[in-house]
Amino acid sequence: MAISTTSPRLPSPDPRIPVFPNGRRPTWLVAVIVLFAVLPVLMAVADDRLGLRLVMGALTLTILGAAACLHVLFGTIQERLLRVDQSASGIWFRPAPAATAVPFVLGGLLLLPAVAQIVVDIADLPTMPSFLLTRALYALGLLGVGVIVMNAVRLREPAGLHVTAEGLRGIRGRGRVDWAWHELAEVGVGAGPVAKLHLIADGSGPRVEASMLALGSDPNQVATVVRYFREVPSARATLQGPGTVALRGVDDALRAREG
Repeated sequence: MAISTTSPRLPSPDPRIPVFPNGRRPTWLVAVIVLFAVLPVLMAVADDRLGLRLVMGALTLTILGAAACLHVLFGTIQERLLRVDQSASGIWFRPAPAATAVPFVLGGLLLLPAVAQIVVDIADLPTMPSFLLTRALYALGLLGVGVIVMNAVRLREPAGLHVTAEGLRGIRGRGRVDWAWHELAEVGVGAGPVAKLHLIADGSGPRVEASMLALGSDPNQVATVVRYFREVPSARATLQGPGTVALRGVDDALRAREG
């Protein structure tokens, strides 16, 4: 799989919906999560009980790892960016590899405190005699298992949105799309805090929404591309070839229309 990135200035909905809330990358949220690691660090340093230090150290790694995961996800989001799989015919908007890997990493991080608590219980290491804390760590571990299993199941579905001459397919974990062109009734971008691609099937069919994390591309740009091929059936023949070539065709056609 070879993914190319491009940032064409395709016409967007007016007003354009930002890919971040208020149009700004919320890096402050990463800092807030990091602050939650202060307490377990202080407990690990101030207390000499080996079991408690082991558990608090694991919890610290989980919190800092979660902050790093969020930072990585933010790095995959960018205005006007399009990620296209070059190994497939048609235009396959695919999420960044990090967006697929991060949930598994986060699930593993959530398991760490539970594993540490298991070691403490088995080795009978001295720790804080707190039933609530112990069970909370095990609950965190179960959450981690759930995250890993849920995302593993989702791997069976095609990721992103594949735009082909026959229709649309994909969007993992945000609804399932496997529609022919005549089944697509409406294409748009939701006016929420962040841009989300809206695809609506004809009749009483389903409505699918997808953010940039699910698409790997700016939903404003994706909506423009999908709407173009919906409105210009004759252009769909280009979708039988490489996606980058088809995208250039869309860009050229829309520029000529504006001119």
